Amino acid sequence: MRGISRMVLCVAVSALLGLTGCRQELYSGLTEADANEMLITLLKRGVSADKVATGKTGFTIEVEEEDMVRALEIIKENSLPRAQFQSLGTVFSGQGMIASQTEEQARLAFALSQELSASFSKIAGVIDARVHVVLVQHDQASGLTTPPSAAVFIRHTKDSPVPDMIAGIKDTTAKAVPGLQIDHVAVLTELFQESRLAPKLKVSHWYDNPWAVTGTVLAVIAALAASAVLIAYKLGLRLHRDQTGHDKTEG
Repeated sequence: MRGISRMVLCVAVSALLGLTGCRQELYSGLTEADANEMLITLLKRGVSADKVATGKTGFTIEVEEEDMVRALEIIKENSLPRAQFQSLGTVFSGQGMIASQTEEQARLAFALSQELSASFSKIAGVIDARVHVVLVQHDQASGLTTPPSAAVFIRHTKDSPVPDMIAGIKDTTAKAVPGLQIDHVAVLTELFQESRLAPKLKVSHWYDNPWAVTGTVLAVIAALAASAVLIAYKLGLRLHRDQTGHDKTEG
């Protein structure tokens, strides 16, 4: 009896595992905002994904094992998770020693690049934004002075307003960098054309594959029949024990 019960339990567990599939960790240590954006991006493209809270370590995104490669390609193509830019206060905080003028210039150029990149990444439809700032340079040997310059790269979607904002992007960059003239700002844009689209969903009817429907129905009937047999067996065993006990009492 116990052997039959264990067998039924094993079959049920195996069926449950077959239905749930095997999920693997795609990305961990995410903020909730990054996890939500990654989850939405994957779900919109037909990848079954889950967001799992992991306490102090943030959030994890899990996908089916067979979807792992496709999911990795999707998040790479969409530049996820988004880059975390540093502010001026972060770059210049906690300085323990007096920095040279060259080091100060390098920090300032980096901080301005980070601030501008963060600002341009907030434009609707922007997938990735990078700004490279070069501050004014004085060559003591030759006495030549190189004016500041900046290069802006923005990758955006088709419906983004970026193409109509080039002049504003140049003006914003020039005003953020000391001494930078607007004609020394170069802006390069790239149209994002996604290749990892969601597969087209096919509307299926039972008559397209009647054998699949029949097989499912038969499997359900077989499971119900097995349960009925098990219940009948238990009832018969109990009646047999009761009858045996009653005969012994009369004897």
